[in-house]
Amino acid sequence: MVMWIVNLVVLLGAVLLVVSGNYLLAGVILLAATVTDSVVSSIRRRRIHAEFRERFPNSDDVARALDREKIRRLRDNEGKVQAVRQARRDVPGLPLVEAANLVDKL
Repeated sequence: MVMWIVNLVVLLGAVLLVVSGNYLLAGVILLAATVTDSVVSSIRRRRIHAEFRERFPNSDDVARALDREKIRRLRDNEGKVQAVRQARRDVPGLPLVEAANLVDKL
């Protein structure tokens, strides 16, 4: 949420710079904001993944946390996509690829 607000302020500042004719400075500021946002997002994703791995060291632990029968029913009746979505709702932080692999194994 904070990064969203910061990016909005940076964007508004860049627009003002463009309007005042400072194109190069506006471009540099936008580039710096984009790089900063990418770095912060990457750090956040790594932290979320590390926290997930602390709770669920392997896919067997994740499978035990799921209502396997419910996921199996969803997969068979509504399709794999719905089953993967439900698995990710049931286990917050579950990576998409791992959820798809678990649904396939059930």
